[in-house]
Amino acid sequence: MFLRNYWYVAALSEEVGDRPLGRTILGQPVVLFRDSRRRIAALEDRCAHRLMPLSQGWVTGDILVCCYHGVAYDGTGACARVPARDTPIPGMRVRAFPTVERYGAIWIWIGDADRADASEIPECARLDPEGRDGSRIYLYVKANYMFINDNLCDLLHIAYLHNADRRSEAAIGADGMELGALDVGETDGRIHANWTWHNIPPPPRWRQLGNIKGMADGWVLSSFVPPSFFVNPTGFADAGTGGPESTVPQGAGQFSFTLYQCITPETERSTHFFKLMAHRWDPAMAENGVELIRTVNAEDIWAMELQQESIDRDPTARTHPIPTDGGVVRMHRVIDELISKEKAAG
Repeated sequence: MFLRNYWYVAALSEEVGDRPLGRTILGQPVVLFRDSRRRIAALEDRCAHRLMPLSQGWVTGDILVCCYHGVAYDGTGACARVPARDTPIPGMRVRAFPTVERYGAIWIWIGDADRADASEIPECARLDPEGRDGSRIYLYVKANYMFINDNLCDLLHIAYLHNADRRSEAAIGADGMELGALDVGETDGRIHANWTWHNIPPPPRWRQLGNIKGMADGWVLSSFVPPSFFVNPTGFADAGTGGPESTVPQGAGQFSFTLYQCITPETERSTHFFKLMAHRWDPAMAENGVELIRTVNAEDIWAMELQQESIDRDPTARTHPIPTDGGVVRMHRVIDELISKEKAAG
């Protein structure tokens, strides 16, 4: 089951241009398009005439035209034009969904439209709300969204899945990282699970991209906001320079960034995964940083899709928590409680 009365990212801003974009969100087919003033609209992706997906049509001015028989709709979902008729058919419409464009992403509310409040969109404090900075990545994962939640609540996997000694191309992990300090806590349903390391040899990729010559301090911080949004400041810097607050220049003793991770269920077995990245990199470093994030996530997706295959084979299979799973256990409890509340509210 999905939590519906929340904001989810439906697409990156650059994904919606002159043509409509079809995407399934929480099992709901949606079409996104821009009107003549570049404003975003989101409608149910089926024409009220013969149920043809509207995402196969085209945009003319402020209306979306169905490719099958030319019935057209405005951004509110109301029928705007019908061929061979002087006026639209009264009451003919499709469902429209609230949307907000912020941080270079298009946020959508699939639940009760009367409850949609733009102030509840998760904050990406280090990004320009107009989307004029940072970098953005879209990934598609053939697995339930909770496997991604698990992955980001339990960042110890970096030491193993992404370890260069274990043939990881990402090479952001290393032996001994499990000996770092783990701090797990919860405030008002928001969970943090933060790993920090002090005065250790940096893993290969951090040393390379940060041009770190000696020992380093590292941090992989995770803050979870239900149902599926994470803030992950991550990096390594010269030892003793302040960790996450280090002022050492990027590429001259430090490589760091903050990921705002937006996880949007498509179906029970597939997920849209958006990464909004805040950083202080020059263009060359940005290219290398985006490549690194894609490589890391290719390894994560490989693991999560194999987990989905396992649960598909045996839905009754149990998992067993280990001492570093505090964040994961708390996150599952929060999600279960929210689902129960939403069910009870109808």
